[in-house]
Amino acid sequence: MRNYWTRREFTRNATLTALASPFMSLFDPKFAKAQAAAGPAKYMLIFYTNGTDTAQWTPTGSSETSIKFSGMTEPLGPIKNSITLLEHLDSNGTAGNHAAPGGLTGANYGAQQLISLDQFVSDGLRKNGIITQIPNIILGGVPSQSPSTFYRANRPLSPIASPTAAFQAVFGDGGGSNAAPPVTTGGGAPSAPVVDPRVNRRKNILDLLTGEIRSLENTLGSVEKQKLEVHLASIKQLQDRLNQQSGTGQPVTSSDGTTVMPVQPVAGCNGTNPGVQSQDLLNSDVNLDIAINAFKCDLTRVAAVEFGHHQGVQVDIPEVGAPGDWHNTYTHSDNPRTRLLNLERWLCGRFVRAAQALQAAGLYDQTIMIWARDMGDAVIHEGANHRYVIGGGAGGYTKTSPNGRYINAGGDAHLRVLISVGTAMGIQDFSGFGATNLAASTRTPLPAIGG
Repeated sequence: MRNYWTRREFTRNATLTALASPFMSLFDPKFAKAQAAAGPAKYMLIFYTNGTDTAQWTPTGSSETSIKFSGMTEPLGPIKNSITLLEHLDSNGTAGNHAAPGGLTGANYGAQQLISLDQFVSDGLRKNGIITQIPNIILGGVPSQSPSTFYRANRPLSPIASPTAAFQAVFGDGGGSNAAPPVTTGGGAPSAPVVDPRVNRRKNILDLLTGEIRSLENTLGSVEKQKLEVHLASIKQLQDRLNQQSGTGQPVTSSDGTTVMPVQPVAGCNGTNPGVQSQDLLNSDVNLDIAINAFKCDLTRVAAVEFGHHQGVQVDIPEVGAPGDWHNTYTHSDNPRTRLLNLERWLCGRFVRAAQALQAAGLYDQTIMIWARDMGDAVIHEGANHRYVIGGGAGGYTKTSPNGRYINAGGDAHLRVLISVGTAMGIQDFSGFGATNLAASTRTPLPAIGG
């Protein structure tokens, strides 16, 4: 029995509806094993949110070998023996307001080409000979947002918000169940390349969807066109990443001239289509499962999930309180900021849930998790007091303590945290990443995290 769709079948499939869901009303006017060392950590998971209320977040009384959680961070308790809380990190003007790009790039707008940590690390893995079917996946966010978190070649990338769309883009026709056979070698020479048909099918699906949406452009007004372009950007980034793979299954020459084999997905491994939830934050929570399943199937080594949007997002979660906007009401209008505290506690729960899912899959000790933010203190819009949560065993790279670890960085550069995470993934050359106008010491890993 065939395990693929024809182009006509795909246009009738519900997945197309999910991918194009922000614009459905416009259609109807009536409504493998690498030879180069990979580094100690195997997987990197970025958990990304807005800034917070620093006064409520600070774990007062903590030390480098013991965390005394605040009310806001207390839900992190179940994984305290494998996490480090860091605060008082300075973005040096790169991440102190809405839409500032420095959260994951470590740099500001200007002449420098912006690239975010997820993209830089996936490029570095490829240079190291670690080549997966999907170099990286970025999920979550808000469909209508103007992207300002993830960057490649100075161009912002839009995460895939819909879990159904993300599932189809990542797992295609069912994950690793029909992976291309390994390429065998004889006498040290690679055999004829084998192209994994799933990669080409993913490309065909995205090409078809792009053409269908592009056909609408001449019928839209300026506002609708702008929304359409944002959605198309998320499709384009997937196309670009798939094009990097050259048909997974072929031998690839790494940067040192060594011929390596792409990583083969786990045989018989796939995910379950999760469907779409009732609101954006809940969709991001589901997208965490998609990212973790992609790790389990070894389809990618780098994943990021964004919760919310730099300008806020509507929140309607019973554990948080009365519905409202993350930025305008929870952060700036509420006094006291009880709903923001509850929202942060809910986010801590999502971080713990992801960690426990990785533990259940046997991947936590090989993964480095980083909870990063778009700015430091969201209440006053400043970037000189960033905070992070680092989790996972990272292959032994990260330091741990039975009672957790707390680091007051004393104004050190937040770029050093990003470089530490990249270093945990085996990246050694950070040329082209982060602000280049800072002292050389800011372009080194932070010893307090690991090494």
